[in-house]
Amino acid sequence: MIRLGISTEGATEREFVSRVLRPHLAAFGIQATGVDLRGNVSLDKIRPVLPALLGSFDVVSSMYDFYQFKGRDNRSIDELEAAILALVSQEQQARFIPYVQRYEFEALLFSVPEQTVSWLQGSAATLVNMQEAVRRCGSPELVNDSPQTSPSHRMKSLFAGYDKKLHGPDIVELAGLAAIRSECPRFDGWLSRLESLVD
Repeated sequence: MIRLGISTEGATEREFVSRVLRPHLAAFGIQATGVDLRGNVSLDKIRPVLPALLGSFDVVSSMYDFYQFKGRDNRSIDELEAAILALVSQEQQARFIPYVQRYEFEALLFSVPEQTVSWLQGSAATLVNMQEAVRRCGSPELVNDSPQTSPSHRMKSLFAGYDKKLHGPDIVELAGLAAIRSECPRFDGWLSRLESLVD
């Protein structure tokens, strides 16, 4: 069994790892554990955490939001992942798979709008609003990078009672990874890399 540590942005992603990724990856011979950074993620915050993680696990990955990543400057998401990888030594890089979620965890909820609206008891108009946001942006993973239209802000405006930590993992668990992967190629690519660790 490969021990995989996933450095997560916050409690929501840690819960997602524990409740959704851990049982899924166990079937591939991988024991996944989420380690919560408690938000405000930046390269400076990540740097001192990685050596301990690499000392405790066989492989380490990450799940950080691109939106509001502190000090990302003008880096693209791929450039940011490269900068995170460069925080560890050349030797350690073989055991480190940085992943940055475009743009937030809530993008996964926009990939399954029917289940999201059903779970949060939204209306038909709410469903249309979610679907239209995805149509305009071109993909759930492209919804979107501003204080007014980021996935989390959209969720809060659509669902008054939305609680990221409470509802996010519930909805993903309900919808299933297959439905989300089919709509989120970047997320799917990361999960495929994790599944292939045993190979």
